[in-house]
Amino acid sequence: MGNKYVVMLLVLSLVVLLLSGCGSEPKTETVVIADSNEVSSTDQSSRPFQVQKIYRLPDRFVNRGELLGWSSGNAVIASFGAMTILKRGTVERLTYPYEQSKAIPGIGKVTSNTTLSPDGKYICEFSRSSSETTLRLISLQDGKEKEIDRISTRNESYVQYVSWSANSSYIGYLVENPFDNGADSLYIYDMGSQTSGKYQLKGIMKEDTLLSVNIANDGRSILVELFGAKKGQKKILTMGKVSGKNIEFQYERQIGGDSVAWMNNDQFVFLGTDNSLYEYDRRNGELSVILEKVFDFEFSPDRKNIAYTEYDQNVTYVGKVQGRNILYKEPVYRGIVPTHIYWNPNNKSVLLQGLKQLDSSQTASTDSPSKESLIIELK
Repeated sequence: MGNKYVVMLLVLSLVVLLLSGCGSEPKTETVVIADSNEVSSTDQSSRPFQVQKIYRLPDRFVNRGELLGWSSGNAVIASFGAMTILKRGTVERLTYPYEQSKAIPGIGKVTSNTTLSPDGKYICEFSRSSSETTLRLISLQDGKEKEIDRISTRNESYVQYVSWSANSSYIGYLVENPFDNGADSLYIYDMGSQTSGKYQLKGIMKEDTLLSVNIANDGRSILVELFGAKKGQKKILTMGKVSGKNIEFQYERQIGGDSVAWMNNDQFVFLGTDNSLYEYDRRNGELSVILEKVFDFEFSPDRKNIAYTEYDQNVTYVGKVQGRNILYKEPVYRGIVPTHIYWNPNNKSVLLQGLKQLDSSQTASTDSPSKESLIIELK
């Protein structure tokens, strides 16, 4: 009897031990790895774009100067007095806290045809005479000048649409020849090698009206906006690539806006006729809508953020670019319709320039909307 009792106790103890062992098994955890177009719930709960401070630029800088863009993370520049190609003006810098501008030491007077590099280190300007057009590169750090091209205009050709690649490595400029069946050419200046190449625009008709050129960071891929003669003078965006001494065009599409941008050497973004923001990938021919009802847009230099305005609104939004999605779309300013949007080189501040709009609750003024420029500093 005693032995049976002992056995029963041993069995009971063994059962309890086994049950307790089952309860102490290691816990398992499932980890889900999101793809490139998704974010974690932690990221979704955060708001990366918050307005820290807004600075209004002085009236003189806004209404008397010609804004060129950011020269550093906390300074913008404008030219003053250069109202025509024949009249030169000064270049001034407005630094934090953006109250009073000063002339940049060592910089001579420039023409109205002046374009600032995206990194804020150089300006490129061209001037015309009766027989030629001269392009100069001017350093904003020490004022040193370098002539990068001199083009004869005796055959009625003319230079226009000077632009920089987003990485400030290349300068593009169109040379149009409207007479004698002369072919239009694109010149690309390489900042590294300090040389310029001339390329014929294959497929562009003499009846087409060229509007702009946009060079990718590789210096070999370009976007050209034009009014197409074969398309009833509708606005067309064409994509081409350097091939020998020519630009061979591979894609075209009717567009609705003026702004276009390379995301990388293979993908670019533009506004369609339906006010949607499209991205085209030439590697697979895929066309995607990334935003709707867009009036204008500008990507940050690192292509990770976007500032944009919606059609028929006077609100500016900022969002984060992730794949083909725009996330965290936050309104950052209401009250002006921007004509220009500039991100600073640090991707942390946005400069807006446009016309001030009255709220519907305010009494309408007989005066036309005033011009306004402001800097939105983001957290």
